[in-house]
Amino acid sequence: MSKISTSYQINKRITTAFTLIELLVVIAIIALLMAILMPALQLAKRQSKAVVCQTNLKQWGLVLDMYTNNNDDRFFRGILDGSWNDWIEILRPSYVKRGGITCCPAATKTRDKGGQGVFTAWSDPEGDYGSYGLSAWVCNADPGAIFGDELYWRRPDVPGAQNVPVFADSLVIAGWPDHTSIPPAYNGEPPQQPTLTDQMRGLCIDRHGKGETNCLFMDWSVKSVGLKQLWKLKWHRNFDVNGPWTKDHVPPPVWTDWMKKFTDY
Repeated sequence: MSKISTSYQINKRITTAFTLIELLVVIAIIALLMAILMPALQLAKRQSKAVVCQTNLKQWGLVLDMYTNNNDDRFFRGILDGSWNDWIEILRPSYVKRGGITCCPAATKTRDKGGQGVFTAWSDPEGDYGSYGLSAWVCNADPGAIFGDELYWRRPDVPGAQNVPVFADSLVIAGWPDHTSIPPAYNGEPPQQPTLTDQMRGLCIDRHGKGETNCLFMDWSVKSVGLKQLWKLKWHRNFDVNGPWTKDHVPPPVWTDWMKKFTDY
């Protein structure tokens, strides 16, 4: 092979190779594209989990519809002999698997398994766990029930059922929200006391972003509702939907910093 041919082949290899600068430019472009796409991918993943969450709640609607149809159109008794008559145990024959539809897909791990903040599932001594909470006002309450038995929804066929929450994303297994309930100081602050003013905290969580949460209503519909809209829902029979945490109230509500940016209702 001649010297001219050998020199040509060497030069050809040199001119067709990437330089260090070109490689750095390509890496920088890829990094920029990843920085642009990652938030969109994370949002899409979060939205897909929100859709599955709504599907789970629709399944709970079917479970409760079947239960009440077979129970003289009545809900379970709730508070019984001074203790909580656990809905998750009562309904277990209908869902069977622990951690199945009891969990929002965004919150499948309990704290001891690595769950954090609003993405944590609650657990109970019997080994059950989940990340949906029941409105504890939804039960066939015994006379003398906590907070007043006249406040409870004993059956699903009531006027305005489309505005009565039954299940929602939650940090707790159940709660008794009231129009006097105060909002959480931060996203994921749990209830501290067994009082009506403390009962909205476990349900007022921004798990899916955009200041919204998923709810199952007593007409078995599922809707995404704004966190401030929680104070416009008919949680119990005497719940004031124009109470102190609604936008037209005088004086107007003073929201905690993390909730100020959300839509008012």
